[in-house]
Amino acid sequence: MAEKQIHYAKDGHIARITIDRPEALNAMTGDMIREFRAAAEEAERDPNVRVVILSGVGDAFCAGYDIREFQAMKDLNGIWEVGMLMTGTWSFVRKMSKPTIAAIGGSTAGGGFELSLCCDLRIAKKSAKIGSCEVRMHQPTTNASSQLLARLIGESKAKELALTGDVWDAETAAQFGLVNVAVDDEAFEQTVKEWAERIASRSPVAVSITKSLFESLRLVSADTASSLEEEAAIKCYLMDDMKEGFDAFLNKRPPVWKGQ
Repeated sequence: MAEKQIHYAKDGHIARITIDRPEALNAMTGDMIREFRAAAEEAERDPNVRVVILSGVGDAFCAGYDIREFQAMKDLNGIWEVGMLMTGTWSFVRKMSKPTIAAIGGSTAGGGFELSLCCDLRIAKKSAKIGSCEVRMHQPTTNASSQLLARLIGESKAKELALTGDVWDAETAAQFGLVNVAVDDEAFEQTVKEWAERIASRSPVAVSITKSLFESLRLVSADTASSLEEEAAIKCYLMDDMKEGFDAFLNKRPPVWKGQ
């Protein structure tokens, strides 16, 4: 039996999905994407999970889809199905109700780069290299990355990165907002853990609603956005966790969230 290449683990309120194919820079096959989707769905279903970390083993985060498997396909329908499989999975990650953190511990390119854009936050090792690269292989950017990238770093810089296929070092990526922070390699895992724990300590309902507002705000006017935010605030206010949040804040103690 082949060894698993997608690992799912939980530590308290934090779930972690790890891509384990370092010999191929964590490039994924169709079967791996299906396993990855199943792990993401498990995290989404679990009411105890509040934050999801995505990471890769070794010197890469993810190199996207395995080009060798792609090259071996002779049937256009098969190529289309694989494309839709990745698109559907990456879209699922983007729309998850739980906050997601891309722990970029090494090179990320192609579909792996697009996966990182679908996450809410990106933390990178300073030694990591990050870029689109698709135009180098006769491919356009996909998985909504043109829009997601432009939202992160502005249209001009997004076009620069996408049209050249260049790769940035992590500190340049942090300078332009492509990643939230670039940290020394030895501090990387601790930083990822601290960020995840900090988010997990907040009201899970409020965090989930806040995440959904960011997704919806790009589609609506400022007035509609304000109404959505007001409705969300009222929804939170009517929940038991609102009382717990106030009490914990006033008494300077850690809150105990019930998710209701």
